[in-house]
Amino acid sequence: MVSSYQELNAHLLAACLEDDQGYVDGKTKTIHENWQTEKPLMLPLPEWDYLCCVTRSVRVNPYSQVEFETNRYSVPVNTTHRDLVLKAYPFRVDLLHQDQVIASHPRCLGREQDVIEPIHYLPLLEQRPGAFEHAKPMRRWGEQLPPIYEKLLALLRTHGEAMGKRNYGIREFLRVLKLHVQYPANKVEEAIGLAMEYGCGHADGIQLCLHQLLNPETVTPSLDLTTHPDLGQRLTDIGNQAIDLSCYEQLLTTGDYPERSIEND
Repeated sequence: MVSSYQELNAHLLAACLEDDQGYVDGKTKTIHENWQTEKPLMLPLPEWDYLCCVTRSVRVNPYSQVEFETNRYSVPVNTTHRDLVLKAYPFRVDLLHQDQVIASHPRCLGREQDVIEPIHYLPLLEQRPGAFEHAKPMRRWGEQLPPIYEKLLALLRTHGEAMGKRNYGIREFLRVLKLHVQYPANKVEEAIGLAMEYGCGHADGIQLCLHQLLNPETVTPSLDLTTHPDLGQRLTDIGNQAIDLSCYEQLLTTGDYPERSIEND
């Protein structure tokens, strides 16, 4: 018994490779050796792969979906083309405008199902953040996302309330979700954890952490102040010096301000 088509295909490939070492009755060479002899005598393969799929013309409905075999597959809401081409392969469904694939989904073998990619609806939610809580794509995605996303959303909402900015938390959270378009999901999750640990749990901070995770060679090494004791002491003293109010008096009487130095800052 196998649990998936992938496992079945792997099993069949292993069995075929094992069978290659066997002999056909009356032959002195193995199946593999005979195949190597016959191969040069066969016609060449076509220059392109055979498209093992069913092709249909489909039309995008008002919910940014197309229908195939009673199931509905989502397309990006900013798609301006209403007439698309659907190619249904055994395990996936591609949606194309001309030769460009604009959406791809695992093929659904059920009936009357909605197959939704939440990323397709993010541009619409950015325009209408108030619909975030009730949007079906977001509810489904929220059930699949790791718990750290819920913590991030709560943190962003708290920041928004503190600033008195309505929907700030939702808008920032949507910006974070859009990172999934460009970056692997596991890296986005890791970057969220790092950003929250560093105290910069917002979209820009998370994107910076992503850049550091994916390009560690570009991260500037920290300055070792133990090799510069004088500089370290001067940096430590910044902000701790006594305030010299005579500087302001001189500015009021002459209009001139003494040249600044690190001791006067």
